[in-house]
Amino acid sequence: MNSRLESGVADRSVSQRRTLPLWLKYGVILLIVAGVFFRFYNLDKKVYWIDETNSSLRTLGYIRSEMVEQLFTGELLHVSDLRQFQQLDPNRGWGDSFQALSATAEHTPLYFLVARAWIGIVGHSVAAMRAVAAMFSLLVFPALYWLCQELFKTDPDLAMADRRQPQAELVGWIAMGLFAITPIHLVYAQEARPYSLLSLLTVTSSALLLRALRLPSRRSWLLYGLTLVLGLYSQLLFSLVLLTHAVYLLLTRPQRRGFWLAAGVACLSLTPWLLNLAYNWEKVKQSTTSIYDGSPQGSIFDRWFLNLNIALVSQELGAANLILVAVVLLALALLCRIAPKRSWLFVLLLVAVPFTVLALPDLVAEGRRSSRIRYLFPSLFGLQLALAYVFAAFAVWAKTWQDWFWRIVMLALVIAGCHAAVVSSQAVVWWNKSTPRSSYYPVVGELINQSANPLVIIMSSPTDTLAFSAWLRPDIAIQLPREPRKFKLADGYDPTYLVNPSDQLKKVLTRRGYDLSLAYTDHADPDEIEERLWRVKKRP
Repeated sequence: MNSRLESGVADRSVSQRRTLPLWLKYGVILLIVAGVFFRFYNLDKKVYWIDETNSSLRTLGYIRSEMVEQLFTGELLHVSDLRQFQQLDPNRGWGDSFQALSATAEHTPLYFLVARAWIGIVGHSVAAMRAVAAMFSLLVFPALYWLCQELFKTDPDLAMADRRQPQAELVGWIAMGLFAITPIHLVYAQEARPYSLLSLLTVTSSALLLRALRLPSRRSWLLYGLTLVLGLYSQLLFSLVLLTHAVYLLLTRPQRRGFWLAAGVACLSLTPWLLNLAYNWEKVKQSTTSIYDGSPQGSIFDRWFLNLNIALVSQELGAANLILVAVVLLALALLCRIAPKRSWLFVLLLVAVPFTVLALPDLVAEGRRSSRIRYLFPSLFGLQLALAYVFAAFAVWAKTWQDWFWRIVMLALVIAGCHAAVVSSQAVVWWNKSTPRSSYYPVVGELINQSANPLVIIMSSPTDTLAFSAWLRPDIAIQLPREPRKFKLADGYDPTYLVNPSDQLKKVLTRRGYDLSLAYTDHADPDEIEERLWRVKKRP
């Protein structure tokens, strides 16, 4: 009788340990509220950088070559003339948008077409464009909870036998709390780019796959196949998610005809865009040349470690970057030890497959694919699922030193995320806006705007010029020279400024009797200091 009583007490203890405590539930609700708030707060106050400007340009139906031909003539213009390429023209319809998107084939069109429909209703603005990404990010919350339900669902009897296996509900709540305030999800929820949509379809397609494997039916595989089509047309990077699913099936249930049929149809559906990609291949190579730029292997390892810290705590910790890497690897190891194989294998593949596909070419040919943090969303979701599971297993009820260690890690990530959310919400330029390329916009713009009648000569790239011009008064006169030797300064303005001038333009003006004085030096990148702003004055 005593043994049965002790067994009953033990069972109740394990059952209580696996339930959702009220303090955790209310804490996660607060984090979700904060996460929703910070996804929409100050949407239009941050730098609308080059990539986002490209998003607007394509969505509104403008082609870059068209803008160059109209504006980069060296003739006298005003900033307001540039604004037309960031406004919705009623004479430009869906056909123009699709034509502009087809010309930049490295990006599949789904996100931009959704944005086109949205701004057709509310009008184009920085806040409107970013609101699309923010709304997709909100939909990740229920999708992530659902994925945890499908991924970590266990047999009750087996779960009771292993006191460390947490309920899927508990893992789902913790995963939502982490997602709410994780820096990388917050900052890209406020960026007019497809990464929030990629996140949503990564999580949703994974949940639908696991559901179709658990409850196979024609409807289940049809819905899964639909998310694959949407995913491939939201980002070509989604192909790494599909590859992850395929490897998982090969290692577990290769006989599932429904998956191979859905995957095959989804890949066939992408054929028109792949043909368009092949047709525009030279343009695509020019647009993506930076990912092929070589970097020493030692520096790419440093970048991997830095990216993990930036993604989870938004901090560069120097040599201490290794600490978070070690913690995440330990969480993956614990996941593999205590979770069912079907669960840990899926998470491990979600981390490893996308990262490996991007990293191997970088190690062989010294590229930069795997150092682009925005390319690693599937892998980062896998890492966060591992952390959520370990926190649910150890951190919620802290009794042993191991429990307390994981509780401290969980609280540290939450505090770091909340701190990063507050700081980034007030920042005009943050790390996801490419600080070396964008931080000079507000500073140089303010210097120029202080002058009553300035002339500004800009020699940046077309989209950089468009992004920078948003910080100038609409009435300011500008010239956009294409050929410095044929360029002639307009008269009647004082002062005259050069923004990002080429050495050739500086030499031409000097030979024509102008003195040039440096007005602003950009130290955003200590390794490559840029002389951004020059003042031009005619010699007496």
